[in-house]
Amino acid sequence: MFADNKAGILQIRIIDITSGSKSAIGSGFVVNDNGLIATNYHVVQMAASKPEQYRIEYLSASGAAGSLNLVDVDVVNDLALVKITSQTSSQTSSEIAAVLPFAAAEPAIGVPVYALGNPLDLGLTVVPGTYNGINQTSYHPRVHFTGSLNSGMSGGPTLNQAGEVVGINVSTAGNQVSFLVPVAALQQLVAEQQLRGQSVDNMALRIGQQLLADQEKKFAQLLSLDWPTIALGEASVVNELSPFFRCWGGSNSSSDKEQLLNADRTCRSEDNIYLNEKFNSGVIEHQFFWLETDKLNAPQFYTYYSRLFDDFAPGNKAREKDVGDYQCDTQFVAVNNAGAKPQRKTKAVFCARAYKDYPQLYDVLFLQGTVDDSRAAFISHFTLAGVSRDNAKAYARKFMEVAQWR
Repeated sequence: MFADNKAGILQIRIIDITSGSKSAIGSGFVVNDNGLIATNYHVVQMAASKPEQYRIEYLSASGAAGSLNLVDVDVVNDLALVKITSQTSSQTSSEIAAVLPFAAAEPAIGVPVYALGNPLDLGLTVVPGTYNGINQTSYHPRVHFTGSLNSGMSGGPTLNQAGEVVGINVSTAGNQVSFLVPVAALQQLVAEQQLRGQSVDNMALRIGQQLLADQEKKFAQLLSLDWPTIALGEASVVNELSPFFRCWGGSNSSSDKEQLLNADRTCRSEDNIYLNEKFNSGVIEHQFFWLETDKLNAPQFYTYYSRLFDDFAPGNKAREKDVGDYQCDTQFVAVNNAGAKPQRKTKAVFCARAYKDYPQLYDVLFLQGTVDDSRAAFISHFTLAGVSRDNAKAYARKFMEVAQWR
């Protein structure tokens, strides 16, 4: 496997132009005879965002080296295409351009496959593992690979026993639980690039279009569902909406020593879209809290409740250079409560901040808490990262209808 494919697998280097030193490394592999190379977007992101500060280079197993230009990206699937523009060694192009073929069909679950890349700058390495099929808990398709992917292997290929690419190394959860981008996503990106026939001129525009299209598809799917519920205290809260949501919960002890019962439930989507090392998008998070007491008086309960309410923060972090400031609208709302009487009075806070490089996309924080009972309260919260204005409003309406004190 190593001998047959080493000529088509490259180390991808991000070089700081001023110092001439490596700032990051990853892997890539040749996908056609025109010098087109596949890798991960997160490998080349610094050069994509700051071409005035960073350049992209490659190094082959035979020692050939040269520069690369960024051609196209699929930020949703963490893929990028780069192209050889020059060589700085005497190696012929055939020695660095052994094209790796794509597999025509998905392997059977349980068969051996082989991840190749450049872990920890140690040189080309083969990691055998097992193909476990598409992970059913991920919204964006990812292959579950039983094998140890390490830093530097990102963007390298995983091959079947015939030497065909079945996935692109992308991430690891440790303990030989790793993930690959299915080769079908790369085939689609290569086909789009070949149809275009040239490099993308405006990469930020391209990324913004991909993010908008992805969230439109995702929220159309979520908003069309009948949202399942589960009880939390006397409230009904949103349960796992789909396989790519995961929920956890807990509560403090109900013993006589506790002055207040606090039960909580948190649900979060399994997918993040990498935009830079401090900025991810695509996150959906729900949180719910049920509080009740028969030992605290009204001022004591209010102090605890208000501190919890005020401590909420968005579930998606970003830098000032990536997003604007949150703009918030706070209102007191009477909730219909599915026809129950009396109506519940709540405080609702809706905050949004705009993405600076990707117009029409926002991070949204929604927070609602009851304010009409001195011994019990219900708090509900969601964070949406990278959503359009219309989808955020539609999501808030449905969320408020489902998550209620019954």
